[in-house]
Amino acid sequence: MSCKLSKTYLFEKHSQQEVTRWATQLRYFYFIRAAGGHANDGDEFRAGIRYTNKDDLKSKLSQLGITVGNLTAQDPQPQPGKAYRGNEFSKFKTPVAHFSNLEQPGHVLITDISLFVWITPQIIRFSVSGQFDGNLYEVSQADFEACFKLETLFDQLKWYPFKDNSIAQGVQCISDNMYPEYFV
Repeated sequence: MSCKLSKTYLFEKHSQQEVTRWATQLRYFYFIRAAGGHANDGDEFRAGIRYTNKDDLKSKLSQLGITVGNLTAQDPQPQPGKAYRGNEFSKFKTPVAHFSNLEQPGHVLITDISLFVWITPQIIRFSVSGQFDGNLYEVSQADFEACFKLETLFDQLKWYPFKDNSIAQGVQCISDNMYPEYFV
């Protein structure tokens, strides 16, 4: 088993009661605590929805109001070893690794919720943070409420929670699976 995060770090920004309430009330989303240090990651709520093939992927994204961009051989891509300024690099389209003619959605709006969507093999990943003040490294009650709203939408679409064991068993995932002592 992995070394666990300290109680002090786990509940540094949010009370134990708040974090455990989030974890027990959300069915699709996990609360993920940042690794910290120099990892350049932040706290987030993370969920995944399965898809079976390219048509199913496009259909599910469409149901959320997300149009997937297409990539062609003419679309410029960054050259290995060449340095780019941030504004130059942001102009490149990022392909979906296993559907190289499709563009990753990235930052999108679903209803009035700003979130990050990334396509991996068989899973559409959703990441929510920064709803309160735009700080993507922090989560708040507003992020929890956004996740709850998204879960309601997922239920209306008759989707099912995808519980990812690689996430649930990770030391950063605040869940009864990894930290049962806080869910008594």
